[in-house]
Amino acid sequence: MIDPKQRPTAMTRRTALGLGVGLVAGLSGGAAIAQSYPSKPIRIIVGFVPGGSTDFGGRMIAAGLADALGVSVVVENRAGATGVIATEYVANSPPDGYTLLVGTATPVIIAPQAMGRQSFNALTDLTPVNMVGESPMALAVNPKLGVKRLKDLVALSRTRPVTVGTSGVGGALHLLVESLIQSTGGNFVVVPYKGTGPTVTDAIAGHIDATVSDIGSFLPFHNDGKLLVLGIASEKRMDALPDIPTLQEDVPGTVMVSWTGLFAPGKTPKPIIDTLNAGLMKMIARDDVRKQFVKAGATVYAQANPAAFQKLVANDYQRFGKLIKERGIVIKE
Repeated sequence: MIDPKQRPTAMTRRTALGLGVGLVAGLSGGAAIAQSYPSKPIRIIVGFVPGGSTDFGGRMIAAGLADALGVSVVVENRAGATGVIATEYVANSPPDGYTLLVGTATPVIIAPQAMGRQSFNALTDLTPVNMVGESPMALAVNPKLGVKRLKDLVALSRTRPVTVGTSGVGGALHLLVESLIQSTGGNFVVVPYKGTGPTVTDAIAGHIDATVSDIGSFLPFHNDGKLLVLGIASEKRMDALPDIPTLQEDVPGTVMVSWTGLFAPGKTPKPIIDTLNAGLMKMIARDDVRKQFVKAGATVYAQANPAAFQKLVANDYQRFGKLIKERGIVIKE
């Protein structure tokens, strides 16, 4: 036991001084990082080919961050394995804020859980910055099928199998159909394709009964009368499309919104995350950006802060993981 009357030695004073300096350095380190970042070009990795909705989001974010942060921001497409290759690449990158991911629920939290192996865990190996937009998924049919609402399609599925095209196995669109099967007990048959385009083509031609995609992919064909959108998988109707019902108006709980968000590698310092988030907020506040997202069938929307987006990702991780296990969904590599 130390005698309280004992005076501190020189070594004790030096130790105390060192600890004090270390504490000050620790407290000011975050500010120093924020002041120096970014000091070189930033790469945004997109897990899909150019021209798709995720690529569109990535290029919008790149342009917005470049303006907000004053550095070059380039998009690099690393397509493959439903976007998992790109996600894995970012998860294993240095946590310095110079390699980022623009991702959706499919490659970040759905596909990894449906694969036989997990090379990364989204909850620990990625740091969410924030989401920038969301696009509700939608269900569409060939108008000649003779149904007007989801409840009509469910009734039809109880008289014969109803084929529904998806853009592949284990994605968010596939989970939307599996959720309908689980909720209604309907005889829906999933027909996986390699991409959304072929499913739309076959639905228009009448080779399949229905198809699922983001609402933006359906709008041109819905407006031309080639497809009929039965509903969108959102909590409420879209302001821009008030005549299109939500799916949960007929089947409660059928909500599946595709968000697009920005992620950094796990353990990226908070000051860097805060700097990136501030850049995103400047971007989505611009009217021209909002108009471009609406034109693409998406809504500009962000969570209150990175922590709120982290909570959303964690909730979706658990919700989708539960459905994957219950429905026995497996992605074969």
